[in-house]
Amino acid sequence: MSATLTPSPFMQFFDITGVPLAGGLLYTYVANTSTPQATYTDASGTIANSNPIVLNTRGEAAVWLGMSSSYKFVLKDNAGVLIWTADNIEGLVGAADLAASTGSSLR
Repeated sequence: MSATLTPSPFMQFFDITGVPLAGGLLYTYVANTSTPQATYTDASGTIANSNPIVLNTRGEAAVWLGMSSSYKFVLKDNAGVLIWTADNIEGLVGAADLAASTGSSLR
């Protein structure tokens, strides 16, 4: 039997004081651009999130990335104040990708 890590069902974000970012806004773009790019509510990739994604009261959202896509994330508070930007974000497709990216085995 082998096992894999579970993906986090929700991403959680915090403000600069460590409080969950309730009502925060996560914008998603094509990497290195300001062109909006869809993320999805689950692994099926059939239902797109809004863009921006509005975080729940615990600062959480279900964010699944499109396959073979590279993203830029921009996180803002509920007043639209920039918290951070991260570019060239890619998801892991499966266990083989995880092993290749870490150089380790999942056995």
